[in-house]
Amino acid sequence: MYRTLGIDLGTTNSVVAQLRRGEPEIIHNRQNQEATPSVVGRGKRGELLVGSSARGRVATDAENIIRSVKRFIGRKFKDPQVQAVLKDLAYRVTPGQDGDVNVWFNGRAYTPIELSAIILRRLKEDAELRSGDVFHRAVITVPAYFGERQVAATQEAGRLAGFQVLRIINEPTAAALAYGMTGDLGDEGRTVLVYDLGGGTFDISILLLMPGSVSVLGIEGDNLLGGDDFDRLLTEELLREIRAEHGAGYEPDQRDRPRIDGAAEGAKIELSSQLVADLNLTGLGGGLLILETELERERFERLVAGRIERTLELTRKAVREANLTVGDIDEVLLVGGSTAIPLVERELAALFGPERIRRGVNPMQCVALGAAVQSALIAELDCPSCRTDNPLAAADCAGCGNSLLGEPRTTCQGCFLPVDPQAAECPKCGTPPVPDEHPALPPVPAAAAGVRSCPRCGTAAAPGATACGLCGESLAPAAADGDTGGLRCAACGVLNAPGAESCSGCGEWMQVANPFDITPKDLGIELNDGRMAVIIPKNTNYPTAEPVHKDFFATGGGSRRLEVAVYEGDHEVAQQNELIGALTMKLPEDATGRARITVSFGLSADRTITLEVRIKGGEAKTVTLQRTVLDPEWRAKVDDRRRAVAEFTERWEQELTPEERRAAENLLGELDDMAAGQVKGRSAEQMLADSLQRQEAQAMVRGVSAYLSAVIQSCDRLLRPDDLEELKRLRAELDAARDAGDQAAAVDAAERADAAIAALGHTVRVLTYCRVFVVQGMVSPALAQQIRAALQRVDDGLDTGNYELVNAGMTDLVECYALAGQDIDAHHGSVPSGPVRPEEAGPR
Repeated sequence: MYRTLGIDLGTTNSVVAQLRRGEPEIIHNRQNQEATPSVVGRGKRGELLVGSSARGRVATDAENIIRSVKRFIGRKFKDPQVQAVLKDLAYRVTPGQDGDVNVWFNGRAYTPIELSAIILRRLKEDAELRSGDVFHRAVITVPAYFGERQVAATQEAGRLAGFQVLRIINEPTAAALAYGMTGDLGDEGRTVLVYDLGGGTFDISILLLMPGSVSVLGIEGDNLLGGDDFDRLLTEELLREIRAEHGAGYEPDQRDRPRIDGAAEGAKIELSSQLVADLNLTGLGGGLLILETELERERFERLVAGRIERTLELTRKAVREANLTVGDIDEVLLVGGSTAIPLVERELAALFGPERIRRGVNPMQCVALGAAVQSALIAELDCPSCRTDNPLAAADCAGCGNSLLGEPRTTCQGCFLPVDPQAAECPKCGTPPVPDEHPALPPVPAAAAGVRSCPRCGTAAAPGATACGLCGESLAPAAADGDTGGLRCAACGVLNAPGAESCSGCGEWMQVANPFDITPKDLGIELNDGRMAVIIPKNTNYPTAEPVHKDFFATGGGSRRLEVAVYEGDHEVAQQNELIGALTMKLPEDATGRARITVSFGLSADRTITLEVRIKGGEAKTVTLQRTVLDPEWRAKVDDRRRAVAEFTERWEQELTPEERRAAENLLGELDDMAAGQVKGRSAEQMLADSLQRQEAQAMVRGVSAYLSAVIQSCDRLLRPDDLEELKRLRAELDAARDAGDQAAAVDAAERADAAIAALGHTVRVLTYCRVFVVQGMVSPALAQQIRAALQRVDDGLDTGNYELVNAGMTDLVECYALAGQDIDAHHGSVPSGPVRPEEAGPR
């Protein structure tokens, strides 16, 4: 059986869990801790550190200790929520490729996805070393209010770490699943409000939990509100005290700031269980200053009261938008380390009543436990590449053959990124991969029937023991049956198959079932007037059973391309929301009026959007949005290149071969996809440079081909027979390469032909171009008349053998050639206008 790891990838701490014999259990890391700090750093010898060992070096190497990277994942550098946290960071953050975020670590720039993958890779290693199992697959949790791009970035981080990511599940929903395994739901179930206040994010979810059913009724949240904000408020308070005692000019240096931050975080934790926290910081200010102070819980609560009130406002909003009242909430489940703050529980008790406040399961563990429960609710695998359904036992997809077990990974010794161990070199730093060397951990032998080991310390359990004899960890009941990967029935104890809705032993509904989650924000498209037309409203259940359709129309105007841009958000103006991706396609040739179009959205279990656009009388196009969006600056560059390619293709369509027209259309499609964010992991800068090279090559080939033909036609009587034959041979070679669509061969032949013509001298160029200027109407009528007269003198001189007349005509042509440079109309044909966008559909 291929095992799945449940992962709570937190802003501050990450926790992992597995399902063993039908019940979820936490897996401790190599330091024997249940939570791994989501921190990446480097050791004294330059080695990779992840977790508490990295966090412990913040006082000596703060610029290389990367914390809270989850706040950047899936965001652009210019995002206001990114800019809001930059001032509080000790490490360097800069604009990255295509406008994304770069985080600098150990002298290199990393994306938030890469750093998250490093953390996930370490979580995977520790879980495998501790449990003795190999985890090929993962269920990863995200905040309920994460946007589409953040969800996709988290999924990509999991893939890069070596997992087959089965499901991305909202953190409050995961907590509710864990609670549903332990709570008594009764026959009528419970309406549970999950209040999730973690280190970096705050989420509210309202769920209806019933045996055999989990439904999400409402979602709210704030992705920039959590325990980290409380730490900063305390840090500012401590800085005020230092300045009051030692002078207003004090500014913490790189050694002082981490110590003050750490003292603030420690005081926050202490004040959850005691009324006063004593702080004693010596050696500040270069060893000259000392801070000795007491922090009272009352003062701390005054500092954070505004932020706590913000969470209550969002809580009331979630209840209201779910069409419920406070009285409809049966229980309030507290999740996340910051719910240990007494003020949080007091305020919630005042709002809902103290009897309804529940912790149910450990607030630091419940999200990871719920992710492990979710793994048991999946009955089959949906291939991310071709969407074919596969059995859980499948190693490869039956539809496309791609692996369903993730990809093998090793940690690069040069840059620490998870890389393919079979690759010749790391794609990031070029270091050849070497096998990982794991530290020795207490062995956990493969479980035999009725034999158990402690998930915390690995000690073999005595028969019938309910707790570990060494460390006291609670032990799951021994199982006489095999480990199926499904849940154990709470009523009769039978271990069921994955995805079972009812118990195979007693027929009772299982405690929990696959949740029907809801969208946190509206999803829609941009209209021609800039408004957003909502296709899937906020609070819509997903996965969608069928695609959601809506009709629009498009007016072709002077453009032949339709753009359907997808946005997520609650603003009426589309561009004030978050751009998720787009689809661009060609309108029918005869679309002179209003073309009817149908836009369809499908939403998968991990919120992947499948967009289909169907044009009446034209084509239909379907894409799975990659949820990667270009920075506006790069999008403008792509749009400029797209217009240039469209202009070239339309202007020279009759001179292009069928293969060249097909290549130009393919290039236009690639640029459409690039503008839509469908870059498939490549850099837009590199793709744009490649598209420019291809466009310039095609333009050069066409231009030289036309020039070569014009030279042969215009100068045949001036050229020596062997020169003329060489030009004809080159033209035949060039024509053959163009007909075959071999651009490399065509470029080579065109370059040789251009060099051959240049060797014939300036006279050939002048005579040829002057004929072209007149034939194509590229100059004013007056100058065209002068050129015709000069050309006639040259022709008459050649006919009669009068070379003085030929020379006189050529002298006049040289003057006309110089004048033509100032006279040529540089705007042949109309420049295509911007893309057409959908309009609201009127009556049919």
